[in-house]
Amino acid sequence: MNWQSFKSLHELYKNGRTKNRTTLAEDAVFRYHTYQTKELLFTKKDILTTANGNFRNTFENRYLDKYNECLELLIAIGEDTPQCRFELDDILRLREMKRQMDNGDLEDIRQQIKDSNETRRGVSLMFFKHEKHLDSSEALERAVRTILKIDSFSDSRDFQYLYILQCHNPKAIVLCENLYFLKMPERPRKNNIELWYAGGRNVEKLIYSQNRNLPIYYMCDWDYDGLDIFRLVKDKIPTIQLLTPNGEPKDIIKSEHKSLWKNPEAPTLLSGLSAHLYTESQKQLIEKLIRENTWIVEESNDLMLLLS
Repeated sequence: MNWQSFKSLHELYKNGRTKNRTTLAEDAVFRYHTYQTKELLFTKKDILTTANGNFRNTFENRYLDKYNECLELLIAIGEDTPQCRFELDDILRLREMKRQMDNGDLEDIRQQIKDSNETRRGVSLMFFKHEKHLDSSEALERAVRTILKIDSFSDSRDFQYLYILQCHNPKAIVLCENLYFLKMPERPRKNNIELWYAGGRNVEKLIYSQNRNLPIYYMCDWDYDGLDIFRLVKDKIPTIQLLTPNGEPKDIIKSEHKSLWKNPEAPTLLSGLSAHLYTESQKQLIEKLIRENTWIVEESNDLMLLLS
């Protein structure tokens, strides 16, 4: 659902009706409340709340807090306009970025983005998990630049810089597939852990890295892509060790995840991954994830507990 559709849903909550539009008839949320809960009714010109439904209570319980959070963020960054069509997931991600900027948690990363003249696609990969996410929306890129207080991103498609969350007297290094842990610096620094972020498959730059004889570990999503990236990383840093996750698995289908296991009918093949890179217990976990069609999100792990 995008912001315009969410505003129409809010208008139904406030006024009991909103203008019928083709996009709303195709929207999954509107369809659910029309055909499943019977709380909405489509007419030729309008969408109405039904007399025998209870949409007002439904909106208050399920959507109102999220609507107010989104509205607050869009007003704060000057994007609450009639043209705004941000997806809700993007708005909530922007909201989290702003919260972390306001707390000072992104200051190191912001400075590194500026110093390295980071690309649009590099920044996109940091915050949206896909390097092309900002390509198709000038407004979304503008919102990101507003929050990060950066005038512009480079248009080059190269992503050449290694991002590092430094600390005093590091005892170990963790290379993260995603940026998540670098955006929360307090615990890693308190525990003398230096965090690196290279940007998914953008690992060629690691041939220039120096781990200063510190133990170095790799932290990733335990899905096909995350574990396949470990193979690439291992080629560049032979001493790196893969951390076994302690997060809870998620259903790939229910979470609408895009990284799918290969040859799921034969879990012992490990989806074609390089078996020699994993311990026996790690191979058993991969087989289990393939059998159950699940994955483990990097962010769901307790990193400090793993390193202890």
